[in-house]
Amino acid sequence: MENGVQAGLQQAAGGGGGGGGWVLVEARLQGGAPWGFTLQGGLEHGEPLIISKVEEGGKADSLEQPLLVGDEIIIINDVELTGYRQDAIALVKGSYKTLRLTIRRYRLFVHVCVCLTSARA
Repeated sequence: MENGVQAGLQQAAGGGGGGGGWVLVEARLQGGAPWGFTLQGGLEHGEPLIISKVEEGGKADSLEQPLLVGDEIIIINDVELTGYRQDAIALVKGSYKTLRLTIRRYRLFVHVCVCLTSARA
């Protein structure tokens, strides 16, 4: 474990077609606050609870698979979130030396089409 942080990709995946879907990523940050990320959204705002900023060089950025802007936080320290931002912030602030997160990472596949045409004389 380098810099007291680690992350693993859980093989659970889902989501619909259309080139999208999601994976669950588990991350463990160690060493205490600051953790290096900011939350936004939540049920108070009718939005999912997502990471809105990741501090460059911070703990969240130094993971093997860094946290990304847009990642949706669903579990903090083995507690499934209610969706309210204030509850999530309380769990993060209550983390003394270790912060365990499970996030839903949406992925978008970009399909590239190369069309070849032949010139006929």
